[in-house]
Amino acid sequence: MPLHGLMTGTLDYLRRPLVANITPGMNVLIVTDTAHDPRVWQAVMSIVSELGADGTLALFDPRPADYYDPPKAVCEAMLHSDLNILLASTGMLHAHANAVAMDAGVPVICMDGGMTLEMFQSGAVTEDQKEMAIRQYWVATNIFGKDARHCRVTSKYGCDFTYSVENRIFIPNMPGDDFVAYKIQNVSKVQNRKSNMLRFLYPNGEFNIPPVEYSGSGKLVIDLCMHQVGRISSPIELTVEHGRIVKIDGGADAHFLRNYLEQYGDENAYVCPAEASVGINSKAQIRGVQREDKNILGTMHFGLGTNVDVGGTLLSNIHMDGVILEPTLYVDGDKRIENGRFLRPIDGPLG
Repeated sequence: MPLHGLMTGTLDYLRRPLVANITPGMNVLIVTDTAHDPRVWQAVMSIVSELGADGTLALFDPRPADYYDPPKAVCEAMLHSDLNILLASTGMLHAHANAVAMDAGVPVICMDGGMTLEMFQSGAVTEDQKEMAIRQYWVATNIFGKDARHCRVTSKYGCDFTYSVENRIFIPNMPGDDFVAYKIQNVSKVQNRKSNMLRFLYPNGEFNIPPVEYSGSGKLVIDLCMHQVGRISSPIELTVEHGRIVKIDGGADAHFLRNYLEQYGDENAYVCPAEASVGINSKAQIRGVQREDKNILGTMHFGLGTNVDVGGTLLSNIHMDGVILEPTLYVDGDKRIENGRFLRPIDGPLG
């Protein structure tokens, strides 16, 4: 029997967000596809049953691209669940169906994007949730600050990219004594920015910013991984003018991205950056899977496409994140991150 067919290792970390959010009698919909590691949804179904909830599995063919909706019957079922658990091989957090469900008050636990059972046993999922929430507050406050206006990002691969964050730095609440680890959050209340999100991401670990639309300029070089592409074999260079990608250079991965955007994108899919975020998870590892890699402490990832759900104004067919492993970040001319190392405290106040 191939190893991927065996249920091995601990389910402790996989259980934690389920135990924190599921109560007896809840109707829970597990949304997955035939390309995802089946052991994950099998384990989740067992845990849901153990917790006394009524679990339903929606299993379908993989979607052609990240953030494409599941089949219509599944979209309809998502509106009538008490909780949706996303476990598809493609990302569905920003999918229209999930946005509509959250607008209707249905929360989501997002564990999609190709995470295998082993990835739910080590790495990013083992990070202390409260410590990370505290770190998110200090990254927002010390690395950026609510009055930040202009960012510049460089890297050893030739990245030199600028964008505006004026009035787009939203300082999250400092977690208090009532903080509950793994609990679904109302993002608009906890992170103090306009959002319809009722969600818990797992694994998690980012401070995200929706930059001012159409402010991006320069060369953005993605060097670690990207939605759909996976682990990058050679850097992808995006030439951005007036906030839109006008050229994509590089090797095979760049070729794939060009074709992918032509086939599945729309006008707003070329807006860059739609998101500019910093990884804050000290336990995250390089997996070649976007769900984990973008959370690695000191990384930055930049999004294309939809950002209305994180405080921006854009809607698109897609949302794609690309990760820079060791960025250097300047905020209003002052260096705050150097080759992936924070130059200001991220665990307490300045000074």
